[in-house]
Amino acid sequence: MHRRHFLSLNLACLAGLSTVQAECDLVVEQAIAKGKQFLVDLLDPELDLLPEFQGSKTYWLFHDNYLAAQVLKKSHPTIAAKIDAALKREKVTTSGKIEILFDRTGTLSANYHYELVEVRKAGEKILKTERQTKKINKNWDDYADLRFFAGIGERFCGVYGHACVQDGFKLWDGKGFVDPATKKDNRYATYKLALAKIAAARYGIDNQVIASLLPLLLKLQAPSGGWITDYDANLKPIGQANVETTCLCILALEGL
Repeated sequence: MHRRHFLSLNLACLAGLSTVQAECDLVVEQAIAKGKQFLVDLLDPELDLLPEFQGSKTYWLFHDNYLAAQVLKKSHPTIAAKIDAALKREKVTTSGKIEILFDRTGTLSANYHYELVEVRKAGEKILKTERQTKKINKNWDDYADLRFFAGIGERFCGVYGHACVQDGFKLWDGKGFVDPATKKDNRYATYKLALAKIAAARYGIDNQVIASLLPLLLKLQAPSGGWITDYDANLKPIGQANVETTCLCILALEGL
């Protein structure tokens, strides 16, 4: 082939790839925007907090509302500030776990047990939170999400953190991450896909699993804009969209 024709063909291919990438980026941006609007629409003006899901009377301070405040901080700063103020009002500003995603704890939280506690009631509404206990979880590395959390928490320790993330990917079966929770519930958890993407981005890991995550994450977004909590072996969504899953999926997509 003549060199000029060869170069022309290459340029045409690159132009085609650029168009495909632009279309992909647009789809991701639209998904993120819809997800954030889902969160905004859930805000309860009486409490300045988000319920677990549409119609729920339960309001999780951690992780739900903490995550929502972080996700909305740039796009909806006023709403994020209201949520932050509500967390301070309830005197619940840490959990010792989810903050790892935002460089706000130096502890390896994956090897502790956590407890779910009721903070208070507001009429029929119940405010709850998750917090770290002092009890060591000896089986933490059986779980995909905790492997990813450990890797993210130890990302400055080099080899160990990278190994934790890689160990998490070993639980991938082609459809999702299989651990004791997956086997018990007979369903895959959407948020573990998001954590995998976030953890991989911290270490610059790129593999076939990562390539599978984007279309699967987009498939699990509900028409409301939120992300469905679980899905089955046929990749059919199970359950409904909730705040925590939606926030983690938005963070994963923004990492792209």
